[in-house]
Amino acid sequence: MAEQIQVRSLSSAFEAARVRITDTRREPLACKHPDAQFPYPGETFGIAYPLSVPEFGRVYLWADGKGYTSRTHELLLERELATCRYQRSLEFIKQYQRKGVPLAELLARLDAAKPPAQPEGEPLLKSLRESLLAGEEAALAVARFRLGRIGWREAFLWGVVLTDPAIPVQPLHPPFNQLSLSMAQQSPEAWESVVQQAQQERLLVRGESILTAEFVQRAVESSQLLQESLTSRLRDALSLYRGRIRYWEILSDLPDSLHLLAEEHKATASMVATLCEAARAVDFGIVRLLGVRYSLHHPRAAFDLLDRLVESGVPFEGVNLHLYWHDFDLLDFDFVVEHYGELGKPLHLTLHLPPTDPHQAGDFFWRAPISEAVQADWLLHTLIIALSKPFIVGVQVGLDSLAESTIQRMREQHQAWKQGRTP
Repeated sequence: MAEQIQVRSLSSAFEAARVRITDTRREPLACKHPDAQFPYPGETFGIAYPLSVPEFGRVYLWADGKGYTSRTHELLLERELATCRYQRSLEFIKQYQRKGVPLAELLARLDAAKPPAQPEGEPLLKSLRESLLAGEEAALAVARFRLGRIGWREAFLWGVVLTDPAIPVQPLHPPFNQLSLSMAQQSPEAWESVVQQAQQERLLVRGESILTAEFVQRAVESSQLLQESLTSRLRDALSLYRGRIRYWEILSDLPDSLHLLAEEHKATASMVATLCEAARAVDFGIVRLLGVRYSLHHPRAAFDLLDRLVESGVPFEGVNLHLYWHDFDLLDFDFVVEHYGELGKPLHLTLHLPPTDPHQAGDFFWRAPISEAVQADWLLHTLIIALSKPFIVGVQVGLDSLAESTIQRMREQHQAWKQGRTP
């Protein structure tokens, strides 16, 4: 009989069903656990949970599981999260101190936040809060240090996702220099006027959401041949805009959409390769992207799937990585994009923003209370980190989720950065 591990919390509001079991790279494992007791996975694992931290907010926090063995019968959630975050913030700060980043004040602040030996609720949460804040400030300090050396990235893509073809393009530029056209709810033909406007404004255009999990599901359930149905839709869309749209997201919603195509790894790689080759046959000049959803809210690992596609030689030029605001503080954001950077493919990030209305926040919030200022701060901070990483090509957000004040702050910040002012 497999050894059982019990996850326990000091909070009376603890919801066992929200505990996620991950590998040590923060990737969700395929198995789901309806309660806080689960069999030892037989490998090194991590745990994640959306914890409310006083004076910080509620966010999915993660512990890397160092030292867990089959003899571990109980994990105290707050202690695991506080200890792991303290160690990760400490390692991050020391790593970049050795590279010349001035982080002595943050290190002193973190030293004072070492988790207490006794697992009491309030001291643990206080330690966790200080470790989170120190880690975030360190991630921003490192990004600013890098930007001070590499300078403004003129070719960096500031994108916005459009879902309505009636939206006027001209007011979006600046700060945006890329428009992504979502073809999930709108037909490809509906975007003709937007593409023409974008060309007049000298904006780069990207087509996405042509083949989504929803479309693949319908194709699987239809009587038509699956591969023929998918390639036909792809060719029809690309043919309309041959030579006018450079970036195309060939397949969206990975890993969910790919999971619907086939169970066997070689078969899925072959299907994606066929789609990518069909796209290049229509328009040789395009950049082919694969759209991947990464979230601890969606417990299906994405990195290993992409890694297999890269190893199989599937012909695509980049990854459009969807990241969700309730999954990250800034140190975790840095950690995850660095992890996906190991694929060796250029990254495009789609950020799913915190709402400006507290009633829309649901069970998660990143900083409390939710406001337009919180949204703008979150976006600008993640942009600073993304700008500092050469393997990230650009960042985009949904226009319908942006507050007008956020767009104005982005416009002002964009101009300041172009003029050489340090972010």
